[in-house]
Amino acid sequence: MTTFCNYYYQIRRFINEFQKLKRCPLRNAIILLIISSLFANESTFNPEDFRFRDVYAVRLEKPLVLDGLLSEDIYSGPFVSDFIQYAPNNGNRATEKTDMWIGYDDEALYVGARMWDASPDSIVTRIGRRDDHFNSDLFEVIIDSYNDKRTGFSFQINPSGAIRDETYYNDSWTDLSWDGIWEGKTSIDDKGWTAELRIPYSQLRFDEQEEYTWGIFPTRYIQRRGEWDYFMYKPLEESGAMSKAATLHGIRGIKPPRRLSAMPYFASSTSNLPSQENNAFTGGRRSNIGIGTDIRMGIGGNLTLDATINPDFGQVEVDPSSINLSAYETYYAEKRPFFVEGRSIFDFGSSGPTNNWGFNWSSPSFFYSRRIGRSPQGYIGVPSDSLNQPDATRILGAVKVSGKLKGDWSVGVLSALTSREFGEYYLDGKKDEQQIEPLTSYNVLRAQKEIADGRRGIGFIGSFTNRSFNGSNLTGIDGIYTLSDNLAEQALTFGVDGWNFFGEDRDWALGAWAGMSHVSGTQNRIASLQKNSSHYFQRPDADHLDFDPTLTELNGFAGRLSLNKEQGNIQFNTALGAISPGFDSNDLGRTSVTDRINQHTVIGYRWTEPGKTIRSARVDFAYQTNHNFSGVKNGVQIISMGYASFLNYWGVNYFYNWMPEVLSTTALRGGPAVIRPTIHSLDLGVNSDGRKQISGDAYVSFSTDAGGGHSEFFELSADMNFGDQFNVSIGSYISNNLEMTQYIHREPDSLATAMFGNRYIVGQMEQHTVGSNIRISYTFTPKLSLQAYIQPYLSVGKYSHFKEYAAPETYSFINYGDDAFTVTEDGNYVIDPQGDPDTDDQFTIYNPDFNSKSLVGTAVLRWEFSPGSTAFLVWTRNGSNYDRPGVYDFARDMGDVLSAQADDFIALKVTYLLGK
Repeated sequence: MTTFCNYYYQIRRFINEFQKLKRCPLRNAIILLIISSLFANESTFNPEDFRFRDVYAVRLEKPLVLDGLLSEDIYSGPFVSDFIQYAPNNGNRATEKTDMWIGYDDEALYVGARMWDASPDSIVTRIGRRDDHFNSDLFEVIIDSYNDKRTGFSFQINPSGAIRDETYYNDSWTDLSWDGIWEGKTSIDDKGWTAELRIPYSQLRFDEQEEYTWGIFPTRYIQRRGEWDYFMYKPLEESGAMSKAATLHGIRGIKPPRRLSAMPYFASSTSNLPSQENNAFTGGRRSNIGIGTDIRMGIGGNLTLDATINPDFGQVEVDPSSINLSAYETYYAEKRPFFVEGRSIFDFGSSGPTNNWGFNWSSPSFFYSRRIGRSPQGYIGVPSDSLNQPDATRILGAVKVSGKLKGDWSVGVLSALTSREFGEYYLDGKKDEQQIEPLTSYNVLRAQKEIADGRRGIGFIGSFTNRSFNGSNLTGIDGIYTLSDNLAEQALTFGVDGWNFFGEDRDWALGAWAGMSHVSGTQNRIASLQKNSSHYFQRPDADHLDFDPTLTELNGFAGRLSLNKEQGNIQFNTALGAISPGFDSNDLGRTSVTDRINQHTVIGYRWTEPGKTIRSARVDFAYQTNHNFSGVKNGVQIISMGYASFLNYWGVNYFYNWMPEVLSTTALRGGPAVIRPTIHSLDLGVNSDGRKQISGDAYVSFSTDAGGGHSEFFELSADMNFGDQFNVSIGSYISNNLEMTQYIHREPDSLATAMFGNRYIVGQMEQHTVGSNIRISYTFTPKLSLQAYIQPYLSVGKYSHFKEYAAPETYSFINYGDDAFTVTEDGNYVIDPQGDPDTDDQFTIYNPDFNSKSLVGTAVLRWEFSPGSTAFLVWTRNGSNYDRPGVYDFARDMGDVLSAQADDFIALKVTYLLGK
């Protein structure tokens, strides 16, 4: 049966052709001969023959006319064919034939392809804007112009002409943020569909040679069958991608182009802000105009110099599906061209193993580009009638060099300078200003060398941040406000990483990295850094920590070692990592937790051969522990997880987690360790056939703890396609959470000797959350689209049963009865721990109840009016309401959301590409 299915469509095509020969007496005999030969070849078919394949390019006498019709002379010449299934029937012949031609001239590489289809009326041709997930038929070619078998440039096109591109790194990882400047055309006929791509050499990276040898990885997706066809055989149980690529030969006599381009932009916005109508600076309205440019220049064939002048940091290119609607005026996603070029070169510590598991482990980042130009980190230190301060720090200028050098060295160097920013305020009718961000220099250097065709490698990264605080001492509500008490003067990080594959077929991969950090500043800044949530040096029971308010620098180290089984059905992964209490990379990177020694081991099995019901499945078991640097175990997880994909393309998944009782060293936010009760959690998910016009999934999660707490979460989502141009996706969720010991407040009290002179107040919190994410998209053409994103959100929390911890390393409490607290006129609580009004230990805490409601909507009209040049028109409406904290009434609260006062924002941005 399998054999018959593999050839059914080819046989039909031959029959259709020969049906035209109605008067030919040999017609039936010829048909039988063809069928017999096809089935005879099946007995000799061996997918291993598709492992190492070659493709030869043909030099063109003149450029191809890009129309998708395949009418030029090259298409009468030699081509490559015989694609093989990657999925759903790995290792079988493709059900439809695909022919491909490669041509080239002095300026560009050309790819032509015919995707034969016995049922052309069944081809899925949905139109989508650039880089969308089209959920349609697709043709893709990945070019490894470095020929390093680890990286590549992917160019994808669907039958409607919609395009998508991305870069490959670390063999199989992808980065969708890259937008190349290339062209593609398609056509549909009675034989299937065709595609032509023109890829300028300026979009690839290579050194000049007499003859070039590149990697090439062509693929095809037949949507209605969920079928991925590759030009090479790649077993499901093997990892990697670019290391499996075919070899492209025959390109001679070309030179890396001189790459010089500029991308100036113009942006204009206006806001109607009822929430600020009493602000003396804005009067409820705000307008902005901005201009700037990015400049890009090639250095040789592989290096690129990027420079930017007054970049539009806060308003860069947009993909509405990833807009962060929780922050006002964050209208555009992270698509800044300056930071996109060569971005993967700056990745650190993740090369080598293609699977980097992490359980209760937050790996620090040495470089996080959003630190450059972020919102000012200072604040207005006085109570003010009106405020006016920038949403982002202006980048005065930045320069970057990235790419590859001879000897398989990848390098990236970046330097940026951001301006000194001030906030204006009115106090008692007088206007003044205060510095809220110092002049800052950001610098990062990354280099990595690949050895033996990427089987091993070594690299390093270093970053340096330097701030100038001139004139930052101003009077605040608590006396002298010093910006240098908020930010470090200097910060330095340095790290080394590497990897090694073992076995002839790279069966195992070992990865490792180690790094250090150094932060210097005023005594107040370093004291604040020691006490923040990443460090908690002030913990009174931590003998290995020593909070020192006189320090002017903080030093630390971190590292991790991981081992991953890369091939086969049996899965194995283990890792050991450590982050010392003093490690901090947050000035130009990210560090969320420290004082942690983390280890895990995962063992699993995956089934890749389809059965009677299940197409593929996987089950894993994991054991993980955390300790701090004094040896206290503060985390244990025993996990079982898995998934199954069925022959009808539905799927299910689960995740079970048992976390036995341990000591929590962070629950009291700098206080002593206390017991965190045993937790059990179970997540279940199911998804329908994603090939259908309407598909969806459901997800439920339950957890309970031995202290009586519990949570429930339910999410239902649907993706609906109406024709080829209109799409609606909706994801709605509801959750209920009962937290028995939600942290509220720390109150110093010398009488609380058991808790080192502090009372740590916690309470029972009952929280209800309802939300939805709605995305509506209409694509007029692949270059013109309209998208809207709507997000209603409601979360209500009610606190009760206030109490304090009785002793460290316990789960025992001193409960506050009704006579222990009173409610003030402003709704806050006066706590009397002993319930005796004659004692002098009363204190006040704010009422922690909340009722947060919002409705945010964004609409984006995007027009790519020429390759690399785009215009955006954006409208955003942001409404919120916080009435009736702690009181949950779904109907009334949603009514508040719909009637809430809202701010409106309209922006126009145009970028234009000059050069290539």
